[in-house]
Amino acid sequence: MRIAVVDDESIFRKQTASAIASLYGRENVSCFLYSDGSELLRSIANGFELDAVFLDIEMKDVDGMSCAKAIRKVNRDIPIVFLTSHTEMAMEGYEVDAFRFLAKPVEPDKLRATLLDLERMLKEDEKIVLREDGEDVILPIKDLIYAEASNNSVHFVFRGSSHETRMKFSDAVRTIDSLSRDFLKVHRSYVVSLAHIRKVNSGEILMDNGDTVPVARGKAGEVRERLFEFIRRTGR
Repeated sequence: MRIAVVDDESIFRKQTASAIASLYGRENVSCFLYSDGSELLRSIANGFELDAVFLDIEMKDVDGMSCAKAIRKVNRDIPIVFLTSHTEMAMEGYEVDAFRFLAKPVEPDKLRATLLDLERMLKEDEKIVLREDGEDVILPIKDLIYAEASNNSVHFVFRGSSHETRMKFSDAVRTIDSLSRDFLKVHRSYVVSLAHIRKVNSGEILMDNGDTVPVARGKAGEVRERLFEFIRRTGR
């Protein structure tokens, strides 16, 4: 996840970025720090892509609310999390479709909940594009249960449908990993969604659509470890 942290006070800017990295995992998030709203707007105008913006409302140059209104003129969808010590600003925040308001200094539990909600929302929006019978099929990555290597093709199993695509299995794994960190290669021919696992045995995994997937020798421990981490992180 790529997050902009915008605050004209250096100490709060760095504290917020450090807290995000600690709670979400430094390997899973990149924070880009801005000292004022105009600096962020220049980056966005130059095509810099972000997944979310954490924006202080009270800033000397371009204040947070004005910055948010400018962002909404070019991007209606990016989640904006306001950082403020004035909760009465919340009503005005509805004008720019604010994702959340967090009081400064930010409480770790509320920040963690915000990050999890952001992750869920972004996952729901992620799509995977598969080429099938000469046409592009676009499907939500959250609905992918598992993918299986099948000769020179890959068999993708989703909720309610399955699709066969001619591609290398290694390319399929890279594509899936680029869209979500909640998949795991459990066998040389299978990659599964942690969200769709129902039961793990030493030699196989039962998925929530009733299919069983083989687990490579010695891989069951890693599957359980990743599954527990996923449940702890998402609350599922």
